[in-house]
Amino acid sequence: MSTKGVADVVFCLDASDSMQPCIDSVKTHISSFLEGLKSDRQRSWDVRFDFLAHWAGRAEGGTVAHGHFSLYHDGEQGEGDDAISALYPAGQGRRGRFFTTDLDEFKRGLDKVKVKSDEGPLIALDSSLDFPWRKAAECHRVVIFMTDEPFETSVAPEVERPFLEEIQQKTQDLRVLLFIVAPESPLYEELAEVDKSEYEAVDGQSAGLANVDFRTLLSGIGKSVSVSPPNQQGATTEKRVKRGLFGQAGWGTIGGVDASDHT
Repeated sequence: MSTKGVADVVFCLDASDSMQPCIDSVKTHISSFLEGLKSDRQRSWDVRFDFLAHWAGRAEGGTVAHGHFSLYHDGEQGEGDDAISALYPAGQGRRGRFFTTDLDEFKRGLDKVKVKSDEGPLIALDSSLDFPWRKAAECHRVVIFMTDEPFETSVAPEVERPFLEEIQQKTQDLRVLLFIVAPESPLYEELAEVDKSEYEAVDGQSAGLANVDFRTLLSGIGKSVSVSPPNQQGATTEKRVKRGLFGQAGWGTIGGVDASDHT
């Protein structure tokens, strides 16, 4: 089966306080990008999409609490559980619902995203990689990672930095096309060394991502996906990857990792 025009797309979206100046613009342009993808006259797209909006903050005792929210799992931002408990159900529980082909439904979900606290970028990226993708031999798997902060100023870089190589390998093993939209950051430069990854360094420190030309940027990402070589038809064997590198399966509804061991 050819993967041309077939894609699962996850937006890993920074929903920290610093995104306040630009969050509405980002939402609008993400929706416009998907509209353009769906209405592409030169290619018939079979695309499913979802998002993972995330924030993080330090709590008492050195714990870094994280909130991860997706289309159908918006936790305290709306109704239902959060994306962590849906991605990593306890016991024999079934994984929650992810992805939609309904653009209007996606827009309504994205519109609920509110900003809060700081960011934990690599943990959010790891959770995004654990979404229930279609088989790699059947579609392009795409993560568009967007933040207005360099990794080095995130809430607990000392906790996340040691996992970089594992996340790089996981991205590659899953055959995910990773697009990074972020300010200049040594770690994001390293992350972008993963095969088929792209890094758009932006000036995001003054007003979030408010000044970014998202129409051009996302259009370029769409073109990259459309011309990317299809996954080999014979590559039907999926590599096994470790889910929840940061122990997300044990977090509960909104949980986190103990940063005191890394200070």
